Amino acid sequence: MLHDDRERQPIHHPDRGMCGCRSCLWFGGALRVVTPHGFGWYVQTLGDRPGLGTEVAMRFSLANFGLLGFAMLSSPTAGDALRVALQTLRIGNRFIDITVSLSQTTGRITFRHEVLPADVRAFLLERDIVIIFGAIVLRCLSPRLVDRLGDTRFELALPDHRAEKMTDGMTRMLADLAHDPIRRFRIIADRPTTELTFPLDLLAEPMSMPDPATAALCEQHCLDLLQSRHERGRLAGRIRAMLLHQIQAAPTASEIAAGLNMDRRTLHRRLAEEGTSFRILREEVRCALAIDMLGLLDLTVKETAARLGYASTAAFSRSFTRWTGNSPSAYRTLPQPARRDIGGAGAPTPSG
Repeated sequence: MLHDDRERQPIHHPDRGMCGCRSCLWFGGALRVVTPHGFGWYVQTLGDRPGLGTEVAMRFSLANFGLLGFAMLSSPTAGDALRVALQTLRIGNRFIDITVSLSQTTGRITFRHEVLPADVRAFLLERDIVIIFGAIVLRCLSPRLVDRLGDTRFELALPDHRAEKMTDGMTRMLADLAHDPIRRFRIIADRPTTELTFPLDLLAEPMSMPDPATAALCEQHCLDLLQSRHERGRLAGRIRAMLLHQIQAAPTASEIAAGLNMDRRTLHRRLAEEGTSFRILREEVRCALAIDMLGLLDLTVKETAARLGYASTAAFSRSFTRWTGNSPSAYRTLPQPARRDIGGAGAPTPSG
């Protein structure tokens, strides 16, 4: 079924992600809550090439994580910042299991991905590592901590060619810094597990902007938002996954409800209980995929409109402009930093 753009009410996002900021919709919304199997279609469409996860992750900056980034910057020490980050990511991260172990002299952060489907394992690991380290952790370090990165070792359960793409991507992400943190520590590819090993005394080093009261306030707000989403978004996640697989057919709410063995009214009621609606979810998925098709796949506007099930290129162009404030043709001409700002924002709330 083809659709038009007659539904033009503003989109409201009550479940914006990790810190309430618009940009976290991508991290926790349109694609982030899709099951790992749901990414199979995504990776297959874009092509499972080395660096794909890095390209997606490079859309993020520390600002995209709002209060989480501020809570880390405001933490008294690196150990406090690590605790804030891990506590928040454990709630928000549904794919990579993150654990920490400490000995008398060293600390180790392990990223376990063995349970992920093989067809998306490398993509998700690469993407999440770049987001966590490139967009968050390395930007929060004080100059003194950066100077001590030579004491750390980062082992990756990725082949060398993927690790090289990931390293280059993070270097570009952090090119505006006066130092080059990526080249300060050893990165070792082709390891059985992904682990960051560091001297234990690094955790006592001060952060860039220590303010314990501000850090505590930001941390609690992050955790409240994430816990709320964790408790209420199960049906929405299933529907996003179904929309992702069937996007070209543009399924209706009734068709999705039938696939979930419920009637249309029940679907709408349960989504309302989760603080969202079928139309919001459909718009989120369309916007996220349109950004990737135009930006990563470099499809034409006409090709993108057809893949998303639009009846005409004009209808798609109106929707895309409403979502992002840019026409699709104008978006394709933007430089990469500007594209990254729009892509990292997920599906922006349109004005009308």
